[in-house]
Amino acid sequence: MTTLTYQMPGGNRTVLVTDFAQGRPAPLVIVLHAAEGSSEQIRRYLTWDVIGKRERLLVVYPQGVRGGWNDGRPADGRRFNPLARVDDVGFIRNMVADLNNKGRIDRRRVYLIGVSAGGHMTNRLICEASDLFAAAAPLLATLAARWTFHCAGQPMPVLMVNGTEDPITPWGGRPGGVDPDAALSSVNATFAFFRSRNGCVSAGERPLPEQETSDNSRVHLAEGTGCHHATRLYRVEGGGHHTPTGLERRQRPPIGALLGQQNHDIETDEEIWAFFAEKRRP
Repeated sequence: MTTLTYQMPGGNRTVLVTDFAQGRPAPLVIVLHAAEGSSEQIRRYLTWDVIGKRERLLVVYPQGVRGGWNDGRPADGRRFNPLARVDDVGFIRNMVADLNNKGRIDRRRVYLIGVSAGGHMTNRLICEASDLFAAAAPLLATLAARWTFHCAGQPMPVLMVNGTEDPITPWGGRPGGVDPDAALSSVNATFAFFRSRNGCVSAGERPLPEQETSDNSRVHLAEGTGCHHATRLYRVEGGGHHTPTGLERRQRPPIGALLGQQNHDIETDEEIWAFFAEKRRP
């Protein structure tokens, strides 16, 4: 594991890198951490190093300023966003360009994942930097209301994961308080937005096999049909602010209990890689 440093307005930015590519241009997976998190924390919490080693990927974990991301919304419904001057879109662009210039990545296979606040930042990048990515997975996040009107990027494959009982990113959305731009769309509205954007005709849903019956939750897979680009939502019925996993090491009591129920029927990271693996930029 190595650390890259990029000079940006406002200060240096760092990225943790795990390189399993053995010297060849590799698919790049970018993983954005949650609020008040860190690149090292999300690296340990998820299983992308394991997948990266198996699939010979370059996996990177950028560090947000003060543990956060400028996803384009006023922070917490306030008119003043302390990260408003942070150019996170430029940071990600610079990183991808640098890795490409060094011959370390397959430019047609750049994939983006973000968890919670990182998922909100992922949605901003989908709208403002879609030329970078072959596919994206915003997890435990929905679209900021403003992006439903100002999403200028090109359509791309999108995979969402959301819990119906999530106390942090409510299924039904969240009002913006003093500033409407701070509002979050509902999960259904976000999924409908991506389906429309990706040219889907309709959508269907089916329950996935239940591997664990004691977690009081069940995963349902909704997919757009007739789409130009694949559009998928894992609806975790009864699930909280967690991504589903069968790995007990991912449990974080007592903090985890405050975030709601975690489902154990699927391994989210593996589902994402199966979705990403064959996707290419034109």
